Amino acid sequence: MAFDRQPGDNHEDAETLYQQGLAFLYGTDVPKDYAKAAECFKSSCKKGHMPARRELGIMYASGQGVEKDLERAVLYLGQAADSLDPSALYHLGLMYEVGSGVEKDMQKAVRMLAYAAEMGFPGADSDAERVDAILTEQRNRNLRARPLLKLQISDVDVEAACCKPMLDALLAQDIVFIDTASGPALLGEDLDGMDAVLSRCPYCGAPVQVVPRDKKYRSRHPELLPHLPFRRCSQAHEGIAAAFRSLRQFIIILRR
Repeated sequence: MAFDRQPGDNHEDAETLYQQGLAFLYGTDVPKDYAKAAECFKSSCKKGHMPARRELGIMYASGQGVEKDLERAVLYLGQAADSLDPSALYHLGLMYEVGSGVEKDMQKAVRMLAYAAEMGFPGADSDAERVDAILTEQRNRNLRARPLLKLQISDVDVEAACCKPMLDALLAQDIVFIDTASGPALLGEDLDGMDAVLSRCPYCGAPVQVVPRDKKYRSRHPELLPHLPFRRCSQAHEGIAAAFRSLRQFIIILRR
């Protein structure tokens, strides 16, 4: 494949510019030239070509052929991801996972990676499973530590259980968090064993409450959090705090 025209000629259509960019990017029948590839993709983007936005976004994220610019990378990848481009979803998901150019958001990361996996993007399935495993471990740790008082969910996950049977069902993923058109919800089974959205706990009847994702909870197992310093408290609680400190010291001695 040979190109007689220079990158960015006005009479070339967006697809031709995109294909030229790919040729320069991968060195297909022409010398590999990342800078020329970027110029082709930029010209194609101006003509509204979405795959070119994806490729240019990846180049801005890596600094390949252009000066690294994470803000532009997120802009171009986000535009392509909005059109359900699987490669854009995948790369943007990885950026959300580590907080590169965006605020770190593991929930957004796993959703984008899962969408990319559903569309068959290579490697997206294993990355989606990896991030989901991290989230599951974090969720289970939070659920075990938080008081069993109210059944609460946020816009991204289940936050607290109301009773021990519900806690066990959530940990076993017999009841799971879902995102529906009407908002976040819990999915379980009805009396006939069919999938059903739950408005109440099937064990104790507590209603499902929606709370902010950054809601703060007190641990129901403070002795399991030795890395957290005790706050100053009233004189009546000082004895309890001292008892926990003594207990931890005793456990340390026994382990030696």
